[in-house]
Amino acid sequence: MPGSCGSMCAGFAAVFLTLGASLASGAADTASGTLQIGEERVALKYAFAVMEPDGVGANAKEKLTVFLSDLPVPDELRKASDEWVYWADKQARAGALHGVTVAIDPATAIWKGGRLLTGKGLSFYSESVSSPELSDLQFAPAGPIGDQIAGKVSMKASMASVQDEDGRWRVEAEFRSTVIRRAAVSGVLSGEGALNSPQYKAVLAFLEACRKKDVDAIRNSMDPKSRDTLAEMLAGNKVETLNMFAQMAAETAALKLSKVTIRGDSAEVDFVGSTPSESKESLRVVLAGGEWKLAQ
Repeated sequence: MPGSCGSMCAGFAAVFLTLGASLASGAADTASGTLQIGEERVALKYAFAVMEPDGVGANAKEKLTVFLSDLPVPDELRKASDEWVYWADKQARAGALHGVTVAIDPATAIWKGGRLLTGKGLSFYSESVSSPELSDLQFAPAGPIGDQIAGKVSMKASMASVQDEDGRWRVEAEFRSTVIRRAAVSGVLSGEGALNSPQYKAVLAFLEACRKKDVDAIRNSMDPKSRDTLAEMLAGNKVETLNMFAQMAAETAALKLSKVTIRGDSAEVDFVGSTPSESKESLRVVLAGGEWKLAQ
């Protein structure tokens, strides 16, 4: 999950990242280049570009994420949601997928960081420099960034991996891709409107089920894809999974509903702490079978 999330947002993101949708074949935009991690060298052939919120909440600034990989993102996952991220993480852990995401500021075309895929899944990388000229992360756009993005990424020097045993890594690739964007905002609810909304009530049902460690109620509060994820988590360690969900639900109960942002058949339910310094959190719900359900 992009941005600075609180414990609930980060917690559910972390557990769902270990699982995800199954692989399917599909068309993809193109890349040409290589990714070197330690002694392993991978040919990058595919690109997938998506606008993502750079933070939590509907008003978060957007960043453009370009995923360069040796396998295409399945057609069913090529949309502005985190489903493709969960898929990528799972495939990387299985050794079936290699790649790197490149986070680009669409206003300045500056490459700010991203996520590297290794056998341990996705890991974030970034650098801190006083000016773009000093950055080792170089992006040369081939034209303006709009409905399409094209250009070349390269690095002045290799970068250390999060895990020392993975060695240093480096990427150099040219790519071209359609830019996928989130659905437009169709409504924003606050105050009593947010408290009485079906989207917020769907989140409450999920959190209450988690607090009670009620497996059937948790499952019923989720959309079908999330139910598949839950089943795998419970099969791995039921007690640990339920304890973790209960703890995160208790932490969220201490926060205050901020607003509900509706985007057609999906919505973001935002929470805030009692002071500006406290973490913000956002949970996503979707319409499934005519009812709002928690989604990955």
